[in-house]
Amino acid sequence: MTFLNIIDFITNEKILPVIISAITTVVVFFLTLLTKNYVDTKILRSKLDTEHKFDQRKKIKEVLAKNKVHLLTACEDFNHRMWNFSNKHSEGWLNIEGDYLNKHYYFHSFVYRHLAIFAWTKKIQKEMIFLDTTIAGKEDLEFVKFINVFSRMFCDLTFLEGLKADGNKTDDHFFRNEFDLFADELITTTGVKSFAEYEAELSTIGQKTNRLFRFFDGLSPNENRKRWDRLHFFHLTVLMFLNNYGYDFQITNDEKLKQVLTNPKKSNFLDNYFNFLNEYHLMDNKQIKNLKKVANRLPKN
Repeated sequence: MTFLNIIDFITNEKILPVIISAITTVVVFFLTLLTKNYVDTKILRSKLDTEHKFDQRKKIKEVLAKNKVHLLTACEDFNHRMWNFSNKHSEGWLNIEGDYLNKHYYFHSFVYRHLAIFAWTKKIQKEMIFLDTTIAGKEDLEFVKFINVFSRMFCDLTFLEGLKADGNKTDDHFFRNEFDLFADELITTTGVKSFAEYEAELSTIGQKTNRLFRFFDGLSPNENRKRWDRLHFFHLTVLMFLNNYGYDFQITNDEKLKQVLTNPKKSNFLDNYFNFLNEYHLMDNKQIKNLKKVANRLPKN
């Protein structure tokens, strides 16, 4: 068959539609196959992503649910002590002049209540170490932010001292890794040591937490240092945590917040505190927004 014969055959009015139909069928088949593979891949990826997020969020909730009440109780105990200290600081009950291994109840119960919060938060963080908390739900993500901020209150140097602060001086703050080790002295395989266990092991625990003891020793709102300011702002953050996640009887109303902000004195670093929270994207939190409103209504220094 010559080339012209082939052309005549292809262009035959009966043959041409058949050829066009066949070519169209083949093209449509391959396009459909490619499209189906693409869509199936997208659906599979979306399904896997959804399942991963659901699984991670479920596990995060399980960790928080298991430890939340314990942490709330520790925060409540610390809150009660801070209220007491605000009214009784002039008694000098924290001034034990380095006598750390004897059972000074007020001093050691104060240190214990402070340390118990960090023991529970560290326990939570350890249990979530292999979980992707960045994809947690909004409420759980803010929970994680709060417990991360807790320790930063005592370790962030520029928070109070400013950008020109001497990082080698640790009189009124702690190095991060040093501070993280303190909580290990209370953590057990089943939870956190009781105050009775803390007292019974004081000679051993005291060797590891001596710097923390020195931080609390003689602490006063009237001193020319920033220890009280750090403790005060930590207290405020604990109150915000309780207002977000605590029981109704653990919530601090606006009138009491005003008292905390002004008794025994108003800190000169309140703006620093809110800037610090803003760095951790907590200023959008409803309770913290309300705290700032209460603070803004206070008389200027």
